[in-house]
Amino acid sequence: MIEGKLYLAGQSDFSPAKLYLQAGGYQIHVEGGASSVGSIEQLNISDRLGNIARKITLPDGSVFESKENNAIDTALRNNQKSSGFMGFVHVLERNMALAIFSIFITAGVIFSSLKWGLPFASHVIAQTLPESANQALSNNVLEFLDEHILEESKLGRDQQERLRQHFVDSIVPLYQAEESPEFKLHFRFWPLGEDGSIANALALPSGDIIVTDRFIELAQSQDEIDIVLLHEMGHVVERHSLEQVIEGSAIIIVVSMAFGDVSWLADMGVGVGSFLISSFYSRSHETEADKFAYEHSLSAGINPASLGLILNRMEQDMLHKDDASNKTDNDDSTAELSESEQAENNSEDSYEDKSNDLSGYFSTHPSSAERVAMGERYQHCFDQGLTLCPQINQQE
Repeated sequence: MIEGKLYLAGQSDFSPAKLYLQAGGYQIHVEGGASSVGSIEQLNISDRLGNIARKITLPDGSVFESKENNAIDTALRNNQKSSGFMGFVHVLERNMALAIFSIFITAGVIFSSLKWGLPFASHVIAQTLPESANQALSNNVLEFLDEHILEESKLGRDQQERLRQHFVDSIVPLYQAEESPEFKLHFRFWPLGEDGSIANALALPSGDIIVTDRFIELAQSQDEIDIVLLHEMGHVVERHSLEQVIEGSAIIIVVSMAFGDVSWLADMGVGVGSFLISSFYSRSHETEADKFAYEHSLSAGINPASLGLILNRMEQDMLHKDDASNKTDNDDSTAELSESEQAENNSEDSYEDKSNDLSGYFSTHPSSAERVAMGERYQHCFDQGLTLCPQINQQE
């Protein structure tokens, strides 16, 4: 027997009542009134939430309300009717150890989904989409970069044309596929501060590859330029930008479902915003692009070690710029400090601090030392005149 209140359909007044649940049926007896009978399956029983009163809706719209939650749960179990997910939640509320265990399990599932599940799913989806998806993702990106970040190249026209023609004649043909992107090479100046510039190379999903003047200046051989271009082609061929956009969009959808309207995040998933966010590839993407470059460098007679050499030189160039910038800032700030304060600040400087100032681009890439090591393994095959490196594939 379960005691409670019965609210007749369409009325706010209630009457004391008793509910009996047994043998797959129910009976409600109202003090001084009529009784109601029927099947348990006809009842709409609210989920349990703590000790809040449960509401049981009858077929005619009347509502029986009771705080005897334990009695209701027992009656439902005896009649083989589940109390629903909230019944499990109530069990967690009463068992702290089980609740903590469930939190860790949930956190583990979420972590695994983000670390392995989402990247795998985005890779599968990206590979099945048509080539037009890459083109759509790149719409107006180059125009945006030219307007807000990059400037016209200061390299000579003859040098640009020579490098571009070499790219078209010798590098692009190394990759042959039915739906191969239309690769194009662009030169830009990326300013940094008053007199500096940034050495970088980046690829749009459409196949447009941008190299900066400073990168060309740092390159000491054609091999170093070519293997970086192959690396960027690898990002395009493997559709890394598209994978990043799919991952970001999935996260936005989950956040929207969990917290409601987050329309301000949507700009990160489309157009220019998505590309700028996606340009910071994961380490696995960088490794795939490196492997693409190394494998194709063998067939082209390009020294594989060139990639590690040029990237290390670019990293050192960026470190020097950070050091110079920090020194200028420190000179300006320490001019107003006492001698004791300056001594204390100087004692706290370390190489680790300098490394932390390195641009975000390099922080998301495998270290140049790792790339040099991989390049040396491929170079071993290169030195033997091989165009394939089977022992590398076996190791990886």
